[in-house]
Amino acid sequence: MRAIQLPDGARLSTYVDGPAQAPVTAVLVHGLSVTAALWRSHVPLLLHEGMRVVRYDHRAHGNSTRGTAALNLDQLADDLAQVLDTTAPQGPLVLAGHSMGAMTVMRLVARHPRFAPRIRGLVLISPPYGGISTRTGTGPAHSFLALVRNLLVSACTHTPSLLDAVRRRLPATSRWALRPPTHPESGARPLPCRQGLHTMATGDIAALWHDLADQQPDPGALRQLGNRVHLLAGSLDTHIPPQQTNRLAACLPSALLETIPDATHALPLRHAQLVSERIFRCATSAAHLIERAQQEGLQDKTAPAVQGSGPRSRRPRH
Repeated sequence: MRAIQLPDGARLSTYVDGPAQAPVTAVLVHGLSVTAALWRSHVPLLLHEGMRVVRYDHRAHGNSTRGTAALNLDQLADDLAQVLDTTAPQGPLVLAGHSMGAMTVMRLVARHPRFAPRIRGLVLISPPYGGISTRTGTGPAHSFLALVRNLLVSACTHTPSLLDAVRRRLPATSRWALRPPTHPESGARPLPCRQGLHTMATGDIAALWHDLADQQPDPGALRQLGNRVHLLAGSLDTHIPPQQTNRLAACLPSALLETIPDATHALPLRHAQLVSERIFRCATSAAHLIERAQQEGLQDKTAPAVQGSGPRSRRPRH
């Protein structure tokens, strides 16, 4: 583990595996309320394929501290840019994000277009079309679930200090327990996913939720990446229903969309092999296209000119 110090005082706990000379670096971005441990099963699979893997805890999650900056999607995207600059300053990238992590990756592409030439693929798992919502479907069951979520959001918004006091009394095994930030020794692993909120004050949870809910669709930057975008949705996802991801895909005609049967919002945890395969496929597909382009370019340069025809002839490109 290495800590990346940010200008506002936040420290991002970052975990890097694999050789520095690996041909492609996979950067994995987790969602709200969990930690980089979300990707624990993916790391050995990607290392086996010869990739370098970078994970990190979002600010105020897991082993990372809060800092003083506003807690919103723009800041999370800027944090990701800092992670890339620090851990993978050069070379090809495949970025994978789940839920809020997918939103963070999308915002990175929009706010930091300098990374686009290096991006060989985006694997966006359960990305919403715009913002997140407490209501994810129709019918009595969805209405009841939305009611419970709205009550929780309201409590976090209006009585954060009271809830913080309650959370400090919860056992450490509770996902909602509030504990002071820790600074583990070098080499420490991410905290379990269920401890992602342990360092996150209730008011910050509410602020981040409201910011994510207020997001508007903006697929323009993703459209520029063409077929480098791979969307994954779970058919049984009740947090970000597949219809949301389908709407995003409709705005990205060159992107690949897959809806995984019987998969829930825990798609990365329960389908690690499938997700890892998609990440590796992005890397290898891009490598094949680059190699082909280089070969064709070399052949163009060495092709003899056609006498009397003016410009040198070129092979057709597909």
